[in-house]
This record gives sequence, C-alpha cells and structure tokens, in this order.
Amino acid sequence: MEKIYTTKKPLYTNGGKNMVDYAAAIKKPFSDMQTAGLGIILGFIPVLNILVSGYGIGIARKTVNKDNSLPKWDPNQVVKYIIDALMAIVILIVYQIPAGILLVIGAAMAGGVLLPSILTGNMDAIISAGLDALAVGGPFILIGGLLGLIGGLLSIMGVIAYAKEGSLGAAFKIKALSKKVLSVPFLVSIIVLVIYQVVLGLISALLLIIPIIGIFLGAGLMMYALTVTGLTLFAEVYNETP
Repeated sequence: MEKIYTTKKPLYTNGGKNMVDYAAAIKKPFSDMQTAGLGIILGFIPVLNILVSGYGIGIARKTVNKDNSLPKWDPNQVVKYIIDALMAIVILIVYQIPAGILLVIGAAMAGGVLLPSILTGNMDAIISAGLDALAVGGPFILIGGLLGLIGGLLSIMGVIAYAKEGSLGAAFKIKALSKKVLSVPFLVSIIVLVIYQVVLGLISALLLIIPIIGIFLGAGLMMYALTVTGLTLFAEVYNETP
C-alpha cells in the first residue's frame, strides 16, 4: 500500500465551498523531507527529471480528487510517471501548433523580404528592408505569440483535466477549460507561482556557495518545488471554478 503524508486539516472547506489554499500548496513539497530530497535529486538529472513531471501530475490527480496528501515516490509507478509526463508534453505541443504555424509563416515572410538586402551588405538597404519585413511578417509573429500564450495557459488546465479524467480528449475541451483559465483563482495562482519562483531563484542563488553541487541542487529544487506547488494550485483551481 502506498504511504502518504496528510495535512492535519481539510484544505477545501469554507462553508462547503471549495477554496485554493495557497499557503498549504507552497509548503506541500517540503511536508516530507525524504520525498523532497529524492525529488530535488531527480530534478537536476537530465532525462530522469521527466519523472518529476510525471510525479507532479500524479499529485494533481490526487488533489483534483480532493486528496491533498503528498505521496512518497513509488518505484512501481515509474512507468505511470513517464506516461503522464509524455501526455503532458503532447498536450502542450498540440496547444502550441497554431502559434507555431503563424510564427513560422511570419518569420518566413520577414526573412524573404530582409534576406536579399542582407546579402547586398548595404546598411541603408538592410534598415529599409527591416522595416518592410516587420510590416509584412510582424502581424503573424504578434498573433502567433499571443496564441502561444493562450495555448500555454489552456495547456495547464488541459493537463489537470487529463489527470482527472484519465483521457487525452479531456485536455482539449477548450470551452470548459477557457472558463477556468479566465477565472480569478487561476490568475492569482499564476501570480503566486511567479513570486514563488523568484523566492526559489534567490534560494538557488544562495546554494551556489556550495562548490559544484550547489548549481545542481538549485536546479533540482526549482523543478521539484514548482512542479508540486504549481500542479497542486491548478488542480485546486480546477475544482473551485465551474
């Protein structure tokens, strides 16, 4: 049986209404130091760090089903960790396809205008062509960047939907997921994670005083803590929003 570490009080009650518990999510990665230690170590090892992503999705699966415990690493779940991580990558890629197409078109159009002038080596011609290239390819690049941002946000909720439903198709119910992405709790969670990342970045910088290994510990800490906290928050947002 899988051993878990539970919090002392429910994280979802407020007169029966679901709530996002930001403080608990921030502390969650470190509620068991043995689990945290292994997560940090795996987090800085190339290739093996995919297990951290899969482990985090498993946490999201528990959280979205209102189990806010921090599970211990389970060697028997390694294949599941890898599958979950790969599914998350697929979800992200699919959501970025429209943006990628527009960015490639914009870059190709801009390059087609700019390249002949670059080959001439005439600076005046290059500047003039650069302005023309911006006018031609710029709109595609701008819209592509915007779609990339939107796709990135939708993919976050898509991963949570996949974790809850166990179906890749659930990750692409754009209408339902859009409501969650446009919610106040989601926006607040993004802001909290940005601040949290800055704090972790400062801690990682302090770890640089440890020769050689400090940089690896910092990288592992960032990946493990952000994965656990982020996926916990977004799973709670998924539960709270209609």
